[in-house]
Amino acid sequence: MRALLAVLLALVAVPALAAQPSQILRTAEAPSPALGHPLGFVLYLPPGYDGTQARLPVIYLLHGAQASAIDWVDQGHLREIADRLIASHRLPPTIIVMPEGGPNSWYMDAPGDGSGNVATAIEQDLPAYVERTWRARTDRRGRAIAGYSMGGYGALRFALMAPERYAAAAAMSGAFWTQVTPETRFDDRIQHIFEGAFGRPFDARRFVAANPMTLAGSVSHDGAMPAIYLTCGRGDRYHLDQEQATMARRLAAMRIPVETALTPGDHDWETWSGALPAVLQFLARPFAAAPKS
Repeated sequence: MRALLAVLLALVAVPALAAQPSQILRTAEAPSPALGHPLGFVLYLPPGYDGTQARLPVIYLLHGAQASAIDWVDQGHLREIADRLIASHRLPPTIIVMPEGGPNSWYMDAPGDGSGNVATAIEQDLPAYVERTWRARTDRRGRAIAGYSMGGYGALRFALMAPERYAAAAAMSGAFWTQVTPETRFDDRIQHIFEGAFGRPFDARRFVAANPMTLAGSVSHDGAMPAIYLTCGRGDRYHLDQEQATMARRLAAMRIPVETALTPGDHDWETWSGALPAVLQFLARPFAAAPKS
C-alpha cells in the first residue's frame, strides 16, 4: 500500500512541476558602476524554473528608440511566445533579459551626452548580476543577443565587438544607417534620434566608427564567430529591408555567418512579434552544447 501511495504521489508531482508557470519580473534592477546608478531591466524566467537546479541559457533582448524594455512583454507578447516554444520543445528553457537602453542611447557609451555608459552597463554589469543572481549559464554557447530597430543596431554591435561572448545574434528591422558617411549632416528631426549617443550636432564620424558595418570589417577571425540572423518587414516605412540587404552583403563578404528573412509587415510590433519565434529558435541553436561554466 505504501509503495502504491508513493507511486501515485510521484505521478502527481511531475505534472505539478511542469505546470509551474513562467515568471515576468517587470521592474528588476542591476547595480551598475558604469552608469553610477542601477540599470533597470525586465526578466523572463521559463516555466518550471524554481523546480530545477540546472543552469539555463540566456538571451538578451534590446528595445528600439523611444521605447522601453517592457514593450517586449506588453506589445511583443514575449511571454506567450516563449512559453509556447518551450512547451513544444522548439526552445529550451531559457532566461530572457530585457534591459532599459534609454530612448536614444543606440547602446553606446556616451557619458558626456546624457545617456551615460549604457554599453558598458549592458555588456558587463548586467550579465554579471544576472549570472550571480539566477541560474544563468556563463559560457559563450549559452548566451545570445537580439534587438529590433535601434536594438538591432545595438545587438550586432555587441556581438561583433565581443564575439567571444555571444554564440548568436539577431536584428529585427535593424536600423543600421549604412549610407551614413563622415560627411553626413542631418536636420533637427533626425538629430533628435541620435543626440543621446552621438552628440549635437550629430557627429557622423563617431557614428560611422561605431556602426556594425564598420565593425564587421575589423572582427578577428581567429576565434569562433557568432551566427547572425537578420529579418525585416518588406513594407518597412524606413526601407530597412534595403539596409538589411546591404548589411548582409557586408557580413558575407567578411566571412561572418549570416541568414536573412523578409516577412510581411512594416516597422511595428505586429512585424517584430511575428518574427520573434523564428528569432528565438535561431538564437537557441548553439544552446544544445554542454555548458562550460
